[in-house]
Amino acid sequence: MPVGTWAWISLVFFVLDFALRVALAIRVISKRTPVPDTLSWLILLLFAPIISWILYALLGERRLGTRRVARFERNTRDLELQAVRLWAHQHLDWCDISGRHIPLSRLLTNMSGMPALAGNKLELIADSNAYINSVIADIDAATKHVHLLYYIWEPDNAGTRLADAVIRAKQRGVACRVLVDSVGSRALMRSELIPRMHAAGVMVVECLPASLLRTLFARIDLRNHRKIAVIDGHLAYCGSQNITDENFRPRRIARLGKSGSGPGPWIDASVRVNGPAAQALQSTFMRDWLHDSEEHMTDISSFLCDPQRLGESAVHVIPSGPGPRPDAIHQAFLAMLHGAQEEIIITTPYFVPDEASKGALINAALRGVDVTIVVPQRSDSKLVGAAARSHFDDLMEAGVKIFEHRPKHGLLHAKAATIDRELAVIGSANFDMRSFWLNFEATLFIYDDDFAGQLRWLQSSYISESAPIKLATWKRRPALSRFWDNCAQLAGPLL
Repeated sequence: MPVGTWAWISLVFFVLDFALRVALAIRVISKRTPVPDTLSWLILLLFAPIISWILYALLGERRLGTRRVARFERNTRDLELQAVRLWAHQHLDWCDISGRHIPLSRLLTNMSGMPALAGNKLELIADSNAYINSVIADIDAATKHVHLLYYIWEPDNAGTRLADAVIRAKQRGVACRVLVDSVGSRALMRSELIPRMHAAGVMVVECLPASLLRTLFARIDLRNHRKIAVIDGHLAYCGSQNITDENFRPRRIARLGKSGSGPGPWIDASVRVNGPAAQALQSTFMRDWLHDSEEHMTDISSFLCDPQRLGESAVHVIPSGPGPRPDAIHQAFLAMLHGAQEEIIITTPYFVPDEASKGALINAALRGVDVTIVVPQRSDSKLVGAAARSHFDDLMEAGVKIFEHRPKHGLLHAKAATIDRELAVIGSANFDMRSFWLNFEATLFIYDDDFAGQLRWLQSSYISESAPIKLATWKRRPALSRFWDNCAQLAGPLL
């Protein structure tokens, strides 16, 4: 091919690339997304020809697919109406709200579409094996239905035992539905457990299927990160625990051959709910199930039994993620932080706050609130760990205390917060932008001094296994480390 022809091809390609990046830059600015997100994409579009618009096509929009969005919004609206009417008829919604919790409860109700439900008996489970054993025991006692939704379900010992329990339940005539994330539970979907469950009559569905073809229509890194189990409509589990053995290691670490150098075992915290709040988790499961399964339902009242009031805890279930209320958990966390008067303790494995949540933490510390954040000393993701460290200077200068949990005790994976020893927050959401806006999450806001005390005691045990970061020492870090952390911060909206 003549040299002149190559020159023309290069010129046309250059013009097309430049035009695409300009068009996408206009698109990014027009969307009015948070300023850090906008700046991150603009910098990428400015300095990374070709790769920038490819990445934007894959990750730049929160696309679930037009049909999926319409079906999800319809299911959300219909299920919420049915559930809320039933709860009001059964007088389950929490009316005994103390004065200081009224604004938070009102916001959570508006953001989630569901009220706080009273009369729950709660059990905090902080041991992985105890959690698996408890779920299996409740499945073995099930008489009506078993509904399981997990981001990661590994075909290991724990995963096999749980699958066996579900099969036993189905053989007793119990309706069993299993929903797992397509990416997080890829190993399960390729294992022999799936044919076994299907042969027994268990309904197993992949949530948000991921493939190269789907990248043309939907963003494939939008994942269902929830961890929910609902048994017979009155028992439920929610928290950070996936269905894995205690010594579970992410596959990206295992592929690198880091069998002995990475963090582990994972340290989780979950809640067993016995009472009306299990119905709110049931509603969350049914919404996701109808979104991804082929099963058609118009009436879910049979799954919302008339539960007994077995305890004193009032629980607000907050489902969040792309859809009708994409910023539900973000708004909830902001209200929680701004409402604190004395103490905030946050435990999270991934800490990548946006400017609003970081500002709320700084604001609380400057108001005299005792703010403590506990994160792993060694994260399973180096980029996420670096992005987290980029915020430490500003937070500690305002008086926030930061502790790094030592890896010899395991990887701290619990996602929890306690506020003023009165409010407890626990679920699947991390304190990061991915959980704020990209992942489907489930979080419990619990109005109960006693339970908040139990969770705070657990957080104190994490702190006792951690090392405090001293501001003076932190400021003496090598310049190259600070530069790397600040570079990682630019990718925060994508993490």
